Amino acid sequence: MTEQIKNSDNPVLKGVITEILDDGNYGTISCGGGRTFTFDANQLDPGYEPLLKDIVEFSLIEDAPFAIRLYHRDKGLAAASGAAVDLRVKCPHCGSPIIPKAVVEDGHVTATRCPKCLATLGVMEKPPKTSIWIWLVSILCALLVGTLIYGIFTA
Repeated sequence: MTEQIKNSDNPVLKGVITEILDDGNYGTISCGGGRTFTFDANQLDPGYEPLLKDIVEFSLIEDAPFAIRLYHRDKGLAAASGAAVDLRVKCPHCGSPIIPKAVVEDGHVTATRCPKCLATLGVMEKPPKTSIWIWLVSILCALLVGTLIYGIFTA
């Protein structure tokens, strides 16, 4: 991946990770001068797990970061800050410490996977879809409550 950065026509940028969301699946990189970029787990170099205040380098493709990799991590700063708490869990399949990655389908998280061995760690069930019968019962209940309230205040 480093060779791709060096050989690409896109400039290599450096920035600081200022925000991490959803256990490392999403985040923000600040490059100074008001330039910030958002990233997701698909844009990270394989094996890189971002921490706050990491200095990273990356290329831009269509104004989006690509091949984000660690440039420098200050061990003293990471140990002293409260944001550097190790949130990794032990994968029950491969045994390595990981931050589970979310699998998103149709805008909903459907499962979590180990980023190293790709084993499924948890499956989230979608809430049941609302049927016409549930809507009818809800409307009838609302009408009944409305009628009762109207009857109480008009008497």
